Amino acid sequence: MAYEQARDYPDVFEHFSITEGDRPDESCYLYAPVFPIRTGGMKAVVKRTTGPVTAAAAISRWLRALVAQDVQAVTPLPLSMENPAEIGDRVWVAYPWVEGRPYDGSTADITAAGDLLGRVHSAQVPDEDMPRFPWPDHDAASVEEDVTGLQHVLGKYTPDLLDVVLSRMSPWLVSFMTETLPPVRDADLPRAVVSMDFKANNLVYAEDGPVLIDPDNAEYAPRLLDLALSALLFHYESADSPPRLFTSGEWAAFLGAYRRHVELTDNEIALWPTALRYMLLEWGTWTLIDAAECDDWDDPHKQAFLIDLATVDIARLPLK
Repeated sequence: MAYEQARDYPDVFEHFSITEGDRPDESCYLYAPVFPIRTGGMKAVVKRTTGPVTAAAAISRWLRALVAQDVQAVTPLPLSMENPAEIGDRVWVAYPWVEGRPYDGSTADITAAGDLLGRVHSAQVPDEDMPRFPWPDHDAASVEEDVTGLQHVLGKYTPDLLDVVLSRMSPWLVSFMTETLPPVRDADLPRAVVSMDFKANNLVYAEDGPVLIDPDNAEYAPRLLDLALSALLFHYESADSPPRLFTSGEWAAFLGAYRRHVELTDNEIALWPTALRYMLLEWGTWTLIDAAECDDWDDPHKQAFLIDLATVDIARLPLK
């Protein structure tokens, strides 16, 4: 897998009036085109986002509303041209470059991250154009595709764990539509606008604490699922994170800070193990399989994380 090249996106740089001298050669992010630039004498980035321009505009309004409520998040640059902008058949956004350092895995950084997530979840900002969380509808073929995908990556990279992981994951995947999805989907869980990607690599630690960056997957979704995603995937993709999920103590620090801002309902607490299993089967399975496409299984640091994700006992991540 290679970094995308700036020369392949001339229309993007022309739209944002970025001269050749202020453009990079390639993306600074392996998994998507994110180009560091200079505009108006400032460091910035131009990145491709998902969804239609109406969704990108709604996410921009959400980010500005967060900042207005003293929640630290990146917001699109105010420019003379459209930003976000539909360029060709995709949408692009220009953001300021956020100065700071990466997450360091310390208890202080973990606590600060949990505090920020709690602030995001408690800042209710409904918007009719905000993307809505879609409930999945898996058939037997898609389940078989997931099981086959797991067999392939585990058999290739960790064959000693193949039977252990599949003996647990395969029955869960087969019963997802009847046993895991309905309790979560039908519970009318509290919703908020959430990033659906709250991970260490999407935080920059500035002087005043962590700043949420790369918010372009935001949706109006059950906040419990966003919390579960962070519990499982917070350390993935971050080179400065420990190569594993949270320990029990780290999770307690993260959750304690989060709950200073969010009062979880009895229903959320009762459904937490199911929500964790939901995200392990949906996001976790995809992460384990897609990691092979991105060569992450060949990276010892990321492989250690992936093995922990594949074998995690979700009881180590309680809500109490």
